[in-house]
Amino acid sequence: MTSETSEKQDSNSTVDLLKSPLFLALVLLSLAYFPILREYLAQQWSREYYQFFPFALATTFWFAMSRAARNPDLPGTRLRQSCRATVFLCGSALTLGAALQHSPLVGFLGFVLYLGLLLDLWKAQGVARRLCYTLLPTLLVIRPPFSFDETAIQYLQQLTSSFASDFLNALRIDHILIGNVIQPMTGPALLIEEACSGVQSLFTVMFIAAFIGVSREYSVVRTLLLIFSAVFWALLMNIGRVMAIAIAQTQFSLDLTAGWRHDAVGYTAMLAAIPLLLSTDRFIQFLFGGIPDDPRIYERINPYVSSWNLLFTAPSSARKKSGSSLASEPESIPWSANPKLHKAVALGSIVIAALCVLPAWILPGFLR
Repeated sequence: MTSETSEKQDSNSTVDLLKSPLFLALVLLSLAYFPILREYLAQQWSREYYQFFPFALATTFWFAMSRAARNPDLPGTRLRQSCRATVFLCGSALTLGAALQHSPLVGFLGFVLYLGLLLDLWKAQGVARRLCYTLLPTLLVIRPPFSFDETAIQYLQQLTSSFASDFLNALRIDHILIGNVIQPMTGPALLIEEACSGVQSLFTVMFIAAFIGVSREYSVVRTLLLIFSAVFWALLMNIGRVMAIAIAQTQFSLDLTAGWRHDAVGYTAMLAAIPLLLSTDRFIQFLFGGIPDDPRIYERINPYVSSWNLLFTAPSSARKKSGSSLASEPESIPWSANPKLHKAVALGSIVIAALCVLPAWILPGFLR
């Protein structure tokens, strides 16, 4: 295959991706929520530890579009249809409330619910799994209620300064710990502020864990385990960061508390957490790897095996390629082949959603 042929194929695949119904739906949804998104994301950008959100949104959008089947899969079980209706109503209520009360956070929650509902309408190519799991990186952009993130900052400051002080004592480096301030016997005091507390790299490493899970198509449970492990590694790396600054100051008279050197130490500590996170991923695979004998190729299904694989693994294309009728999954139904009732429900939902989102543009507040 020549380079020109490969370039043409890449360009054609990109054009097909931009013409896909899911891409158009994502663009329309983003445009409908543009006033709310602009206000909320501007607030998040002012908080340094949330400045990873462009990558989180891009991750969700890219993997959803690149893996989606050509046409949506509207049918579903009664339970799934009931859940869709509930999510739709909750998203509508949140959007209307956000427009009336001028609450960007509530409006963003409505956007996330609609986005999750949209992803639930598409299955991945070649497998029966729906694309809801790609929403995980975007969920990290939601600010927790009751200013829990600020409470986490204060708690991480205390943990970082306390553990760093204990390690410095073990290394016999004389210092005084006063609150969140480490005062070595020589040089300036080290104030464990927000940037050094670990919360900035904590959120970033959590996003990296979510990215690994989504890119490798892990189950939601396994991805959440990886995200929780990121909390430990980020905290450990930032304790090492504070210790490195203190040791450089007391032993080598090198000031790493400001300027490009301080930033370099911070980025090095954050990057060091990534291989540790990948190592944890392998350990999770060792503990919770799927049971290879797929129960769906047999007439009698072991409920334990089925439950285990449902939690810790994800459907693979190999399962669909097996000759068993139990392993085969129906292909996505083209839009033209959907029953009239499904078309009416889908179009009606779009109209109702548009009416619910419209106040975000009409009511004053978000466009000031």
